[in-house]
Amino acid sequence: MKKKHIELLNYLLNHINATSKEIAAALSISTRSVKNYVNEINLLNKEKVILSSKQGYTIQKTLARNLLSSHDEELPQTSEQRGFYIIKQIMLEHSSHVDIFDLCDSLYVSYSTIKSDIAKMNKTFANFHIHFTCENDVVRLHGSEKNKRKLVSYVMYEETDQQFMDAGIIKESFSDVSIDKVSNIIRNTFQKYNYYINDFSFVNLLLHFAIIIDRMQEGNLLESQNEDFYIESEIERSLVLELCQQLEDVFHIKFNKNEQFEIYMLFKTNANYSMPSSEENLRKLVGNEILQLTKDIVQKVNESYLIDLNHESFVTPFSLHLKNLLLRAKNETYTKNPMVDAIKSSCPTVYDIAIFISLELMHRYQIEINEDEVTFLALHIGAEIEREKTNDSKIKCILLCPDYMNMTSIIYNKLLIDFGNQINIIKTISYEHELEKLHYDMLITTVPLKNQNEHEICTIPPFNFESSFSHLQQCIENFKINQKNFILKKNFNDFFSEELFLANPLENEKNAVLHRLCERMVELEYVTSDFEENVLVREKAASTAFVNIAIPHAMEMEALKTCIGVVISKQGIRWDQQCIHLVLLVAINKVDKRIFHDLYEALVILFSNDKVMELVSKCTSFSDFEKLIYSSISYHEE
Repeated sequence: MKKKHIELLNYLLNHINATSKEIAAALSISTRSVKNYVNEINLLNKEKVILSSKQGYTIQKTLARNLLSSHDEELPQTSEQRGFYIIKQIMLEHSSHVDIFDLCDSLYVSYSTIKSDIAKMNKTFANFHIHFTCENDVVRLHGSEKNKRKLVSYVMYEETDQQFMDAGIIKESFSDVSIDKVSNIIRNTFQKYNYYINDFSFVNLLLHFAIIIDRMQEGNLLESQNEDFYIESEIERSLVLELCQQLEDVFHIKFNKNEQFEIYMLFKTNANYSMPSSEENLRKLVGNEILQLTKDIVQKVNESYLIDLNHESFVTPFSLHLKNLLLRAKNETYTKNPMVDAIKSSCPTVYDIAIFISLELMHRYQIEINEDEVTFLALHIGAEIEREKTNDSKIKCILLCPDYMNMTSIIYNKLLIDFGNQINIIKTISYEHELEKLHYDMLITTVPLKNQNEHEICTIPPFNFESSFSHLQQCIENFKINQKNFILKKNFNDFFSEELFLANPLENEKNAVLHRLCERMVELEYVTSDFEENVLVREKAASTAFVNIAIPHAMEMEALKTCIGVVISKQGIRWDQQCIHLVLLVAINKVDKRIFHDLYEALVILFSNDKVMELVSKCTSFSDFEKLIYSSISYHEE
């Protein structure tokens, strides 16, 4: 329960038929908050704890005492935690000040401890340009409204312990603001005007809007500035005005010019326009300077780190990001990134590249870039590196669609919403001749093709294309099957060999089978002498057997040559508590890591088929096994 919940329960235990005004005055909250707290408390219990009538609120004492006794509030223990608590007491409880003795009672600490915490807070939060004072036994927060809002935003993110900030956390902190309504207004307005917003930016925008609305409802407005601001883009101007109008209608507030400018700045620093389909469109959005800056960075990264980022899938979103990053830096309105520590520790090289880029930007534009922004750069770089891996599960698609009445954007966004976990639309084009020299896996088109095309083709109607979703899904499945079949056929003889094939050996126990295969691999100089030991260490950690197949392997990819040893046993092999009939001992060289992932997946899918496994047990030679693989692949294609 919240602190105010406890205060409200205790007050009603001592006051019969208390009115909203009486409770609000006693607890120093608004009458609206009284109603919200009552509803929240009643939701904590199966039966209503607080009853309302024309006379006021009454409490069911037994239920209330049980609720209070079951509550085990986790009190802040450290100076930092107490600092966050004090900030929330002042800002989120809409108090102009907080009594020091009340803090002592609530936090179970001494007067001197609170005074010491306040001194530390002034040092900790100095960069926010705010100041805490302790005068006449009350704590007050001084500073501009804008900086106070920044402080609240910071505290919110930090209290989530670097976890991803989500709507649920924001809901808990801003109970007086309907976060669901704000969320719907943002998404619907952005979608209407064809603006794309990623999850990080959406939550960041949602949090800032919650802070603005909450503060405005309490009569706290931004100081006068930028009265003559003007939004040059007609689309952006219409979006901002509509966004403000909807928020005004729903929350009964009124934005002045400064508040509108704040909304505009938040919008500009958190939104990216839907992916342009040509460099010229990109140039119109970001300008020549930003586009050239992106190209310069790509070239310097390539020269320094030997990583090629010169792909539209990187250049377009990165250019848009740089434009917004420079805008944020200019206005000192940075985006909080909850993934800082994770990226730093798990992706040191990527993070180093991001620092390299940041230094270039700082030097060129004489700006400051914090670690949150560095991490966003790292996310772009890491995403592109991952995107370029051949074991990426997403299918690279081209969308061919004449751009009429914003049709391309509508279809593009709809496809990503419904199939984004399976396909990656690397480019949108309007004419068939643009397909020349493009590298892709599947073509999604709204128009018939005039020329022959050997790729997987999926034709969808330009309007009401949701009706063809099942057809598109089937095209995706067909491609996946064909892709795995191709990989298996192409690489079968590279990884499988008669020298590493055993049919119905005398060995019928796990360790004996592994020893014989490992010994043979060492003889062939495919692996080093410690390979068997490494395989057993991995096997001891967790069995690699499932159903009636085992795929043992070492933890590290240190094979001298990638190979797969095969053992087929009709009578079965004892594998811990299981009896299996097929062993595929995998030794991987790092060079083959990416291609082997797809091959491994193809094998797992293939041998998970009961009919295939029934035929496997009948194989007595490598030739039989090879024929079975190819015939089974043909079976899946039918």
